Amino acid sequence: MEKLKFGILGSAGIAWKQFIPAIALAKNAEIIAVASRSEEKSKDFAEKYHIPLSFGSYEDLLHSKEIQAVYIPLPNRLHKEWAMKAVNAGKHVLCEKPLAITPEDCLEMGREAEKNHVLLMEAFMYRFHPLNEQIIRNVQSGILGGLETIQACHSFLLKDPNNIRLNAELAGGSLMDVGCYCVNVTRTLFNEEPEAVAAVAHYHPNGVDDQMNILAKFKSGRSAQLSCGLTSDYPSGYTISGRKGYIHAHYGFHLGVSNGTVTQKIDGIESILKDPSNEYTRMIEHFSDCVLNQKPLRYTAAEAAGNMAFIQAALKSAENNGEWTEV
Repeated sequence: MEKLKFGILGSAGIAWKQFIPAIALAKNAEIIAVASRSEEKSKDFAEKYHIPLSFGSYEDLLHSKEIQAVYIPLPNRLHKEWAMKAVNAGKHVLCEKPLAITPEDCLEMGREAEKNHVLLMEAFMYRFHPLNEQIIRNVQSGILGGLETIQACHSFLLKDPNNIRLNAELAGGSLMDVGCYCVNVTRTLFNEEPEAVAAVAHYHPNGVDDQMNILAKFKSGRSAQLSCGLTSDYPSGYTISGRKGYIHAHYGFHLGVSNGTVTQKIDGIESILKDPSNEYTRMIEHFSDCVLNQKPLRYTAAEAAGNMAFIQAALKSAENNGEWTEV
């Protein structure tokens, strides 16, 4: 089977903790290169993870004719800059979330990718796990009986005071880092954009939010309660409930790699589901299949723009002490 040849821009933790192990399991993709701002660091990384090529600059990797696609795990504020450079170099781009820091940037990136006849996708991997795919189908088919509500949370304890997640200049903060998953699962399951949000936050001395709680209301009457943080360690996941029952995804944003479970209780009948599939691998395989076989992506830059519109409204509301803010 033909394999899409990836290069990685940077050596961020998620690249070696998740992406590299996941792509090793992929049937239609492989890593052939890595780039760093230091030639020595890039070479060491390549040797450690058995990657054939290493480059001392991101530009050199993008100029390589052997590489068809790039994975971008760089800090949030750098996503647009390097995704734009990559698509203009004719590379397909799988970019870590958030795709960019404004809706307008997401849309501009999408237009640039189309102009250069390459694909661009935001890497929300949880959506590709078989159980989450099943939940999305079931919820949107009306299995819960309508008028659903969602409670979603994603948090972990960040111990490193110098971590880039706490860097305001790099667009850090809990909402941008982990809360974006809660925003995305709400929009994905409801298949609807909110009309307004209200948020309260706690701020780190660096100026970024390190905790945030959000209420969102929708024209359909649905509602969402979202929580995220970098200062407490509790299980991430989401619960969606309706008139006929509920679905709870424990560790729902990484059901495979964190051995999560889905509990579903509909009309009084309860079932508990598990599936060890690697959601990162399935995301990579979907992206690669679309590139290699000229298929449309399941999720586009316009979809990513919707996520950022929600996030921007929540950030604005928090700055205004929880004032309801239109999206």
